[in-house]
Amino acid sequence: MLMFISQLQIRVGNFLPNWFVLFVVLPLVGNGQINRVGVPVIQNFLKSDYMAGTQNWAIAQSRDGKIFFANNDGLLSYDGIRWELLPISSSSPLRSVFVDKNNVVYVGLINDFGYIKREEPHAPVFVSLKTLLPDGILDFDDVWRIHETRDGIIFQCYDYIFIYNENHVKVIQPENLFYSSFNVNQRLLVQESERGLFELKDSSTERISYWDEYKEKNIRTIMSTPDDKLLIGTETDGLYIAEGGEIKKWKTPVNDLLIDYQLYSGVVLPGNLYAFGTILNGLIISDEKGNVVQKFTNKNGLHNNTILSLFADQDENLWLGLDNGIDYIELSSPLNFVGADNIGSGYTCKVFQDKLYLGTNQGLYAQSLDDNESGTELVGNTAGQVWSLEVFDGELVCGHHQGTFRIEGNKAFQIAEEEGAWKYIKLKGHDNYLLGGHYFGLVLLKKINNRWQFYKKLEGFEESSRYLQQDESGDIWIGHSGKGIFRITLSDDLEKIKNITHYTDEKGLPSIVENILLNFQSRIFVSNSEGIYAYDAGSDSFIFSDEVSRRFENCGRIKVVAEGANNETWFIGSKESGVIRQNEDMSYTRITAPFKQLNNAFVNEFEFIYPYNEQNVFFGFEDGFVHYSSGTTKLYNKPFKAYLSKIELPYLDSSLFIDQSGQQNEYSFPFRKNAFRFHFSAPYFETNVPVQFSYFLEGFSEDWSVWSTDYYKDFTTLHEGSYTLKVKARNLYEIESEISSFSFDILPPWHRSGLAYFIYIIVFSLLTFVLTKYILYRLDKSKEQEKIKHQQEIIKQEEQFQREALIAEKEIIKLRNDKLRAEMIHRDKELANQTMGIIQKNKFMIKVNEDLNAIQDFVINETAKNRILSLKRRIKKEIDIKRQSQIFETYFDEVHEEFFKKLKERFPKLTPNDLRICAFIRMNLTTQEIAAILNISYRGAEISRYRLRKKLGLDRSTNLSSFLTNI
Repeated sequence: MLMFISQLQIRVGNFLPNWFVLFVVLPLVGNGQINRVGVPVIQNFLKSDYMAGTQNWAIAQSRDGKIFFANNDGLLSYDGIRWELLPISSSSPLRSVFVDKNNVVYVGLINDFGYIKREEPHAPVFVSLKTLLPDGILDFDDVWRIHETRDGIIFQCYDYIFIYNENHVKVIQPENLFYSSFNVNQRLLVQESERGLFELKDSSTERISYWDEYKEKNIRTIMSTPDDKLLIGTETDGLYIAEGGEIKKWKTPVNDLLIDYQLYSGVVLPGNLYAFGTILNGLIISDEKGNVVQKFTNKNGLHNNTILSLFADQDENLWLGLDNGIDYIELSSPLNFVGADNIGSGYTCKVFQDKLYLGTNQGLYAQSLDDNESGTELVGNTAGQVWSLEVFDGELVCGHHQGTFRIEGNKAFQIAEEEGAWKYIKLKGHDNYLLGGHYFGLVLLKKINNRWQFYKKLEGFEESSRYLQQDESGDIWIGHSGKGIFRITLSDDLEKIKNITHYTDEKGLPSIVENILLNFQSRIFVSNSEGIYAYDAGSDSFIFSDEVSRRFENCGRIKVVAEGANNETWFIGSKESGVIRQNEDMSYTRITAPFKQLNNAFVNEFEFIYPYNEQNVFFGFEDGFVHYSSGTTKLYNKPFKAYLSKIELPYLDSSLFIDQSGQQNEYSFPFRKNAFRFHFSAPYFETNVPVQFSYFLEGFSEDWSVWSTDYYKDFTTLHEGSYTLKVKARNLYEIESEISSFSFDILPPWHRSGLAYFIYIIVFSLLTFVLTKYILYRLDKSKEQEKIKHQQEIIKQEEQFQREALIAEKEIIKLRNDKLRAEMIHRDKELANQTMGIIQKNKFMIKVNEDLNAIQDFVINETAKNRILSLKRRIKKEIDIKRQSQIFETYFDEVHEEFFKKLKERFPKLTPNDLRICAFIRMNLTTQEIAAILNISYRGAEISRYRLRKKLGLDRSTNLSSFLTNI
């Protein structure tokens, strides 16, 4: 096999691809056995994790990897990310679950049985087959087992066996009760209480006579052995082997345990192993010879000791349905955890005298190498930090914070009090001496009376000496993480230090800090972030080693190296850890995949590897130790799938359930409020490291998304169009799953739909027609309006001319009125002047008449008297009031025609004399002036005014002149 490997590899310094060695070569050379040291990864799922009932009665797995559990509350499923519960009945727990070759999930419960219908896009629903039963079978007990045979799907309960095939159900009824049933090598074996064991053939049962002697024993499991025998497990009487028509007790170590612990379930495991679930004390795994390989209880990882069901999944790992919870055991992994029961961080370990000693920050613990159930025990007097464990001449020496101890069994004896013992090495050429590196220098131990005892502390060097090595020439090399590398030469008698050489960046090191001293292949190396540097004796300096650095390429800063059997080099780097194997053609193979889950779990800067032998390697990590078994092989490139399990539609408050196993339906979603949450799943249960997902949305994304542990992705407000969402998963070993896809369409919004565009065309055509008609109408209308406007302008001009003419006419009338008013004012003035002239003339005439009357009496001459009389007559004639009144009224009427008219209309009873007085008052003549005009006395004029006021109906407060002026 090694020759085969070497022919496929490149020469020294080159490597086969990691995946080729891990996935092609190793499975060919392995033996398929599980790791028997320590405890594998056990995941405990509690009721609070999966949110369902405590008891899980049966387990099955579908083609897509999803695990199903028959739970008290219904059908429970797990896809590696989320738990889902499908309630089947509100009154009955689920007792059985089975997945057939067509990937149909069948379930059984009390008084009912059927299958799970998965019809995309609806949620899974339970379809009962009870309706297919013949009339008269209405009530029956729990359906405990479901099997697939050539006759159909078998449902077994106590009272009946139902055979479902092509939508028909046949019924088989026992004489007593069907206690249990088992499908072994295409044979359906049924135990009938108090009658024995039967085989179901052609819808009838055929007795298996060799079990008649044991028919009272309840059978809990029947399994096939590698040589086609039947291994029959009973509830309280252990295991039996059926061979050649004979039954005999299987007298093995595992049988003794099962009798004590009460067997309840069993399953065959890969590698010719058997797993037995018990009622009282957990899980027991045995080999084909009945030797106990592993025991699991609540003391070393199980959550509960009562195991109701067992199932080996597609990845050869084990699921346990418990009386309270679910457990998952990663049996296929070559890595097991040792001492993980709170013993602290692992710094060193050693196998010595059939015991495994574990040095931690809390002390030194011891446990049996092969018994993972016994647990660890603190070695007396070792509480505190343990730094190293080495066996020298049959004596186990422990380097401790408090000094150096000799370990004998579970006791420790201090042999050196110098604190902080990092490490001890045996000096070449001085077999009776051990050199120890301490916190503050170097210490010698010497064998005295066949015991290692403290000899002396070497003076002259006080630096911390954690990294301690000796080269082929006998020089001591000490690495200091902050000060570089020291080389020390001791005197021949080891009594003193002869010489100290300090190597820093001046002697080839890239820096004086973060240097780790390594010794492998009989050479001194220094590791740092730049690579591996080898000591060159010719130049007495360190030079970069391209050859060795390439062996650890992409592994980061190498923290520790340990040489194992067959030229193996075990290493831990800051990025990768594993083993490098030298092949016959001097090329190298590097294996890192089995150790990926340990990355970032080591004690930083205190990493530890212990290759005990070719089959067993131990690693120290933060919570104890990890054991690697090279005899347990694992296919790391096993394909797995990623799925789009569910699509949430928040705007509809609903979900679509996608069945990736069949033909995908066509989906179209409305544009309005389109929002999606796509849920991913990848049924990969190994390791505690979550699976990562990457997605790509065709029509939207430019590239695949970065890897993330998020198991869902939200998309909102996507544009209309066709999309295909692709998703893939990647596990811890960087194996990518097959790509799952989901295609869907986002419909355009209503205003961009096909119907909308048709409507737009119709509307546009109508609008074009209407607009054309409207434009033509507007043109005609415009012409008409222009014509009307022209006519209106002509009319406006005419109206303007008429207005201007009217204004001119009004102006003429105004001028005429002004002229008339002026003439009237002039006539008023003339009238007033004439009136005043009359008044003055009358006054004068009256005065002359009075003087003539006075003279008349004294005139004797008749002629003179006659002349005086004639003169008096003429005077009297001149002051003729009536004639004057007529003249006055004539002039007044001409001037104030309207006044007299209005006055006569309002006061028709007024006399001409009243009218004259009114006219005189309107002219603002005083009472005396009126009296003179009328040739009456002043008193008479007053009386006339008084009478006039009465006729006009005026009171004393009203001014007569103002009243008449306003008429």
